[in-house]
Amino acid sequence: MKTLRSKLLFAFLTITCIPLIAAGIISYQTQKKDLTNRIEQTLFIFSDNLAFAVEDIISERLTDLEQLSQNPVLMNGDAEDEEIQEEFLKFIDNHDLYYGLIFVNRDGLITVDTDGTVVGNNVKDREWFQEANDGSLFLSDIFMSSVVDNPILAMASGVKNEEGEVIGVISPSFDLEYLWSFLWKRIDQYSEEQENINVAGETFLLNESGDYIAHPDSDNVLERNFLNETNSTLTSMQELGTDPGLIHNEKEETVNAIAPIGHMEGFDNNWYVGLSVPADEMYAPLRDLLFKYLLLFSIVLLITITAVFKLSRYIVEPVERLVSATNDFAVGKKVLPLQSNAYEEINKLTRTFNDMTKRLEEREKAHRKSTLIIETTDNGVISINRNNAHITTFNRTCEKLFQLDKEDVVGRSLFSLIDHHSDFKAFMNNVYFNRENEHISRIYEFDCDIQGENHAFFLSMTPLPTIEDEEKIEDILLVFKEVTEKKEMEKELLRSEKLKVIGKLASGFAHEIRNPLTTIRGFMQLYKETDDKKVDNYHYHIILSEIDRVNSIVEDLLTIAKPDREKEKTNVQMNDILVDTLYLFHSQAKTKNITTNYKLDPSLPHIYAEEKKLKQVVMNLIKNAIEAIHENGHIHVSSESVTEKEVQGIIVRIEDNGEGMTQETLDKLGSPFYTTKKDGTGLGLMTCFQIIEEAGGSIQVDSEQRKGTVFKIWLPLR
Repeated sequence: MKTLRSKLLFAFLTITCIPLIAAGIISYQTQKKDLTNRIEQTLFIFSDNLAFAVEDIISERLTDLEQLSQNPVLMNGDAEDEEIQEEFLKFIDNHDLYYGLIFVNRDGLITVDTDGTVVGNNVKDREWFQEANDGSLFLSDIFMSSVVDNPILAMASGVKNEEGEVIGVISPSFDLEYLWSFLWKRIDQYSEEQENINVAGETFLLNESGDYIAHPDSDNVLERNFLNETNSTLTSMQELGTDPGLIHNEKEETVNAIAPIGHMEGFDNNWYVGLSVPADEMYAPLRDLLFKYLLLFSIVLLITITAVFKLSRYIVEPVERLVSATNDFAVGKKVLPLQSNAYEEINKLTRTFNDMTKRLEEREKAHRKSTLIIETTDNGVISINRNNAHITTFNRTCEKLFQLDKEDVVGRSLFSLIDHHSDFKAFMNNVYFNRENEHISRIYEFDCDIQGENHAFFLSMTPLPTIEDEEKIEDILLVFKEVTEKKEMEKELLRSEKLKVIGKLASGFAHEIRNPLTTIRGFMQLYKETDDKKVDNYHYHIILSEIDRVNSIVEDLLTIAKPDREKEKTNVQMNDILVDTLYLFHSQAKTKNITTNYKLDPSLPHIYAEEKKLKQVVMNLIKNAIEAIHENGHIHVSSESVTEKEVQGIIVRIEDNGEGMTQETLDKLGSPFYTTKKDGTGLGLMTCFQIIEEAGGSIQVDSEQRKGTVFKIWLPLR
């Protein structure tokens, strides 16, 4: 069995060595990468510089050739051969790197030669003549001449007269030794520049086939192929022109940087400058760096092992005591607070352990208490996992209500339980459960049949976040309470309130009816007691008016007394009701010089309500507004879509600038038989309030004397 000391030794070594190794590897790799990048970048830069230098040489030669082709003597088609010969000799004297020149007519016949050895030869089949005979510049690839048995480079340019017609071709003999000497000078310069990194190499030129066309060892020119030696392809070498990289020559054990030589007018050859460096010399600094890191790591490891071994002996005893207490606590044993009498680190750990065990015990007590509350509460508690729809909480109230065992429910799929238990299905059919909605929060009541009996529930649905992240929803919590008995009590209370209202209405009705009846009785008694039985029209008019007043009061009471009739609800567009009602009262308003206008929401949604009742409310309010204005007033009607307390609905405003109402009138507004009108019944506004309340809405009234009144009606969509 492993001892604590050995475990600590292993753990500390692991903890120490892994970061040390990781840090060493990362640091070494970083420095290796930086050093390698610097070396390789130096090769890339130097190879690019060589390529630019070769481009300059080629450009200079083509410029020399172009300037010579524009010599006035050569452009004169009638010039004598001796004159052309004289111009050629002047050109050679001024340019040491050329050792000969020829002039070829349009038929390919050499007419002038500075050496006088090839005059009269026909070169019309030569590539350089065919390319230059159209008036352009041409610089050939380096090739092995079968005549001189040496690599040569052909240059040619067409000569045009003043009319732009090609009259001949000139071709100088180029000294390749000049190109070689230039490259070797650049190699010497490179070697001096690379003394800091102790890298020396050699430079060479390649054609598009990979053949060496310039090399420090002239025997390799056009005899060796770079692509074959490095197992490379032409495509890979071409790609180095856009994406710099290195090519390794395993046979020669060298690293090669390749740079393309750019094309220009007269030079379309695919040439490449190569820089070759021995691999051992190039990467020698990396080996030195690795040796230093290994030496440093060995020293640190030895020191660490010694320190860890001594430390492990020092901390074994207090740690064993702490481990023993931890094991006791893990199995549920009562753990007394440990004494802090060791070194400071263990003392802190001991105090932390004591605090931790205390908090865990308190948390466990709180958890047991919370569980007890959930299990003993009269409310039903169900929680559902949002990701997989498994039930995670199902308390005793739920067990009793649905006749299900908690152990058979928790961990089971919600949909599986719905499929196999009709009572639970009936309940969940009324729960708007949507796992995709993370922010769902609802509170509402509903009825459903359970075990053949109707039950009423008050349900609260809340999202439960995870302990780690309050923004992430883990469960959906359903807390519900059966309110069947409460609903029955509310019905009884409502019935009692209705009886009180009926009594109040009856009292008011008796009072209101008594007044017109008293008037009618007085006239009838007068008619009985007078000797003249004739009654004039004025008395008839008063009697009929009082009878009509009684009839109006009875009709209003009948309207109020029909709450239980079948409601004819439809989808109603409130804008249409407002426009139609304003049109109906247009003439009446016009007679009093009252202007009417409206501002209606064109996207106002439909509401589900009784259209006739809403029309009755709007007509009553607009009629009251007209009556509140003596003349020269204004009535404004508006509508808009709103959301109040997470319930979508609409708001209708009816505003007038009439006389307004006193505070006493506002306080009694909607009371039965209360009116300020001479011929009013006091039931119109009461009916309006009742209709809107039955529709689930509300009426808000703002009024100020001599300024006007605003009726604000809010109605839900459903």
